[in-house]
Amino acid sequence: MKRRTRRVIDYIVDSTVVRKTLVVGWYVLGIYATYLAAFFVRFEGHVPLVAMAECLHTLPALLIVMLGVFWIFRLFSGMWSYFSIYDLVRLGAGLAVSIVVFALMIFFFRSMSFGGYPRSVFVLEFLLLGFWLAGSRVLARYIRERTYGVVSDIEGVERLLIIGNAEDLDVLLKSSQLRMIGSVIGVVTDNPSHVGMRLHGISVYGPISTLGNLAKKMKPTSVLVLPPFNKPAELSGIVDDCVKAGVACSFRMVPSLAELARGDFVISKIKKIEIDDLLGRDVQHFDRTEIRGFIKGKRIMVTGAGGSIGQELARQISFYEPAVLLLFDISEASLFNVDRKLSGLATGFKIIPYVGDVRNQGDVRFAMEKAGGIDVVYHAAAYKHVSLMEINEPAAFSVNVIGTRVLKDVAVDKGVDRVVLVSTDKAVRPSSLMGATKRLAERIVTEGDYGRTTCLAVRFGNVLGSSGSVVPIFQEQISKGGPVTVASPEVERYFMTIPEACDLVLLAGCIGRNRDIMVLEMGKPVKIVDLARKMIELAGLVPEKDIKIEYTGLRQGEKISEELFADGECISKTANDQISVIRRANPASAEAMSMDINEISRLVELHDHDGLRKMALLFNP
Repeated sequence: MKRRTRRVIDYIVDSTVVRKTLVVGWYVLGIYATYLAAFFVRFEGHVPLVAMAECLHTLPALLIVMLGVFWIFRLFSGMWSYFSIYDLVRLGAGLAVSIVVFALMIFFFRSMSFGGYPRSVFVLEFLLLGFWLAGSRVLARYIRERTYGVVSDIEGVERLLIIGNAEDLDVLLKSSQLRMIGSVIGVVTDNPSHVGMRLHGISVYGPISTLGNLAKKMKPTSVLVLPPFNKPAELSGIVDDCVKAGVACSFRMVPSLAELARGDFVISKIKKIEIDDLLGRDVQHFDRTEIRGFIKGKRIMVTGAGGSIGQELARQISFYEPAVLLLFDISEASLFNVDRKLSGLATGFKIIPYVGDVRNQGDVRFAMEKAGGIDVVYHAAAYKHVSLMEINEPAAFSVNVIGTRVLKDVAVDKGVDRVVLVSTDKAVRPSSLMGATKRLAERIVTEGDYGRTTCLAVRFGNVLGSSGSVVPIFQEQISKGGPVTVASPEVERYFMTIPEACDLVLLAGCIGRNRDIMVLEMGKPVKIVDLARKMIELAGLVPEKDIKIEYTGLRQGEKISEELFADGECISKTANDQISVIRRANPASAEAMSMDINEISRLVELHDHDGLRKMALLFNP
């Protein structure tokens, strides 16, 4: 029955001619029927012949007036099945105007009097026709909601369970946009006063701690989470509860209630819950006035601007109104993409995309000159893939060490105010060649001579979703049906989202002092196998049942755990509790550092793999 009703409704809705003909016909029928009914009510069912003649004589005029006014008020174009309070007000206004115009016509055409016309009919017609028109719209909306869902068991339509506060759901549940996702089968809330009630015909359940049992009973195919339950800890618990209950479903969330509050909610505001949402931390709120004052009006250079960190740094810098933003990268394709993405943000400042090699002093020097000089450099250019660098020693040393030295030397020679190196936790007691080269890069910017240039490093762990990280690798493996490969069940890493990392890099870069190593607070390390399980669950699958997890063993250079601080490093807190600082007590002399880098350059030119490995061991503390 539901399917047949739905097909009829679909035909009516899809055919413009049929729909408009029916609408006008319904209005005409309503005007005739309610006008006659108004006279019957006025005369309590016994209408005198004179009054009946008056009714039939004036009815055509009423019809013309009302259809004309309704057309002006565009009452024929409304979507009945989405009837709202606004539509009711517009309907009432159109009806009132038409009654007034009709009453004035009778008054003027009868020599400024109603001439025995029963004036109470005006009021009765307003009420009866209003009930006819509003009631039909309410009925149409009821049929649409029962046929399509808010609640529905139609095969192939997602069964949507919503988690949120009931008072935030009014606009969402009334939105036609929501039905593009699925049919709502229930609402789960923590407010005990709402549990057991119904909202727009939907049952309200709770508390959220019972979600596992509810999900097992209701079998949703999708869970939609609203604020304030979209914080990482809450999201992770929601996913865990559904998975433990054996319910494989997808997860979505509304990031902000702003659109709901304004009543302009659209489906694009709903996003799939990603691993970043589960493992990220709550948004850090701090005063960015210092960053804006540091960057605004300055000439900024970002090396490695085509990479994950470089792109996000460039994007955030764009919002702080620099005078010039120099994007420096060796990859033409990557540079083209970031330049294209940022072109719309370049209001009031100049973007210069420069294809160059950070190891080439001429490239670095000419790029800075093309920008008219540089005030601040964020050095994100690096080779970072651990296993790849283990078999490409000359490339790792060439870019990560010599490239950093070239950049620093040119920056000091050109009088750059500040150089900020983007470093990694793999530089702490490094077991990999990549980590060793980043350790050397830290020493280059924190040891030796600087002139008037302030040089510092910012150290942090893995970033979620960066190119080559485990997240896109796991996503690819899951999309292919598995298996998902993990080195060891004990491997764990620190994680941070790219926007958060870059936000704190900019802050650390402006508050740090010469020779500082700024270390970002990374929270607790996450086991990679737990990360893999979460990603499988977010895909609506069950780990080990739908997608297998295989352990491959540690590759050369990999550690079980990473560290953010080395033994003997003097650690201090800054004014921001998300940033710590390391200050070296006895930095090496300029002569010693110069001799070391010269030897590394010689070994790189000779492609002396063994010699470079010995140098890496020599410089590790």
